[in-house]
Amino acid sequence: MKPPPHPDPLPARGERGRRCRSGIEWMCETDSSVQTRRLVRIVVAAIPSAVTTARAASDVTDAEALALAAKHCTACHSAEPTHPAFGKAPKGIRLDTIEGLRRYAKEIVVQVVTERAMPLGNETDMTDEERQRLGAWAEGRE
Repeated sequence: MKPPPHPDPLPARGERGRRCRSGIEWMCETDSSVQTRRLVRIVVAAIPSAVTTARAASDVTDAEALALAAKHCTACHSAEPTHPAFGKAPKGIRLDTIEGLRRYAKEIVVQVVTERAMPLGNETDMTDEERQRLGAWAEGRE
């Protein structure tokens, strides 16, 4: 299967202006200035994301995580769910205490941030910022 075209074609082995079709070998066998430019782009693109995530994790307190869970999770995931569809917490996952949030931190990252499956149907209108903040808190607890 042919890889999709890259917006900035990579030179082939020892050549300029052609895309290398044999994987990442170009990293070792092309003009060093091309390698340097690409490496700088990758590093520069990664820095803001890493800094933002680290800052977000350090800013999110347990109290804020509990508040976000109370707003978006506990209608279903609590000792006594208030959502009419649930008589008990689905899969026994309770997020109404800090201990529950810590216990399910990995699942929170997957379900809320990565897959965006929760809150179910986004009934509570959870914003992207709220997802990132709860996810940053949870990642700091894994």
